Amino acid sequence: MIALSLGEAEALLRKAARGAGRSWGMAEECGRTIRWLESYGLAAMALAADLLAQTDGVADTALAPAWAAKGGLIHRGAQPLCPIALGTALSDHAGAPGATGRIGPVLAPLLLLPHLASIAQRHGQAYALTWGESRFVLTAGGALGAHDGPDLGQRQAAWVAWGPSDTEDAAAALRPHRAHCPSSAYASLNQLAERTFAPETEARRQSGAGEAKLSTDAARPKTEG
Repeated sequence: MIALSLGEAEALLRKAARGAGRSWGMAEECGRTIRWLESYGLAAMALAADLLAQTDGVADTALAPAWAAKGGLIHRGAQPLCPIALGTALSDHAGAPGATGRIGPVLAPLLLLPHLASIAQRHGQAYALTWGESRFVLTAGGALGAHDGPDLGQRQAAWVAWGPSDTEDAAAALRPHRAHCPSSAYASLNQLAERTFAPETEARRQSGAGEAKLSTDAARPKTEG
């Protein structure tokens, strides 16, 4: 298991998302999403690595829902929705106070939570996100509240549903200061991130870039356990 600071986790996911072909905006959202989830102790990095591997090279537009003035968010293709693209669309279009909705299929539904938390905070209203038998409550202050379910790390859900929650004062979870990532997921994320590096050239080698890279490698987070 690799231990990273929350900042390191955010930066790695941002680079990995760019390496997988996501736009700058979506890459930034990916980094912030993982930082929020890991700050609550939710194992999100392995889930994100799997998501990026499944959608490697797929255009943002193919992973996002469409917006219909009369029908709200709609799934317009065969590709399962990306939870981060869905969350961005939900925040932009369907985040009116008291709004409810349901859509699917959605990859890694856990990654939708931070976006719904932002909507809850914006409107000062508790919201619930459900898929299958899993249910999460986001408090009116935008914090993670009560949650339960048999498979919080589900890779794909047939549908997700959201709406106001009757739970007003759900207890906030503890917030650790470190993120944890399985070694295999860490390697996968780094492989994607390395696509964003400038290619090695003779001029870079002579300038000492190779030595800098070695120093960077040596400073990588160490394994735990």
